[in-house]
Amino acid sequence: MNIEYLNKLNEVDNIYDAKITEDEKVVFTSKLKTFGTEKQQNLGIDAKLTMTNKNIFIDNGSVTFKINILDDIVDCRKEENKFLFIKNTYFRINLNKVVVFNEGKIKFNGYVLYFDKMATCQFEEIINNLFMYK
Repeated sequence: MNIEYLNKLNEVDNIYDAKITEDEKVVFTSKLKTFGTEKQQNLGIDAKLTMTNKNIFIDNGSVTFKINILDDIVDCRKEENKFLFIKNTYFRINLNKVVVFNEGKIKFNGYVLYFDKMATCQFEEIINNLFMYK
């Protein structure tokens, strides 16, 4: 993982007011069309994503999920699923731990993130450089 790539990115405004530390800088923000577990169980619609040089924060309006990029993420890939003539593009983040949510009712070890088209391109550029997929 090329974490130094995130440190070199320009800082952007923390428009969703993520609770970041002094040594973090926001490098990407976007509304998500939807996001869920790796098994496509919905965790939120119109959630807000903030990516810093150290963490990813996803706020669904009731809870904020925090993912430490270096310590928690195994990999992140762009994927597509097709149903008839409809193609959905999303990113799958695989974690090295199990996340327990909703008083233990939901357990998962990955997220899926659905962006609009422009944000998909921006996030893909970051992920490709971060994980050195190019």
